[in-house]
Amino acid sequence: MEFQVLEELFSSQARVSILRLFLLSPDDRFYVREVAARTDQPRRAVQRELPKLEAIGLLEHTIDGNRKYYRVNKDCPIFPELKSIFLKTVGLGDALREFLAQVEGAIQVAFIYGSYAKGEESTTSDIDLFVVGTIAARELSAVLVTAKSELGREINPVMMTPDEFTAKVASRNHFLLSVLKEPKTFLVGDAEDLESLTGRGKVKKA
Repeated sequence: MEFQVLEELFSSQARVSILRLFLLSPDDRFYVREVAARTDQPRRAVQRELPKLEAIGLLEHTIDGNRKYYRVNKDCPIFPELKSIFLKTVGLGDALREFLAQVEGAIQVAFIYGSYAKGEESTTSDIDLFVVGTIAARELSAVLVTAKSELGREINPVMMTPDEFTAKVASRNHFLLSVLKEPKTFLVGDAEDLESLTGRGKVKKA
């Protein structure tokens, strides 16, 4: 795919938000008002962007009653490559968040740290994932195997139960304290949830 095409596709926040919705939900269809609500973008911006994406063949529409529904055109030649590039860059955090949602009830906090959270990643960087919860290791592993295949990246998980996490904070575990000081991209929970586990001061959030 030509660089100019990618630059054009990723040139506006509205377009990136719309691409995120469609590329991460390739089997779903959405009407204009729904796209605006799901992406938190102005309806006028959505009405402007959808025809452009349809014009290049990435989206297609159907009419159902008095509504026009848009969905990804999976036959578009650039769809597989664009989805791959998107997942590995601007949509990676959202994609991984969707995978973890399958087991979210067993996870209190999950975040990406390392190069991705610092904004220093490349398309081949590993994903450093930190998980605090009661989820079984085999259950998390099964989810991450699927995520790794879809995202095309290695995922390096660190998993702790809440008790293990609290104990390591209390013992001032060097690795854990260094992670807590780094920028983070939260996937489950947020900085306040992490603070409640640490019992310490504020944690740094990207």
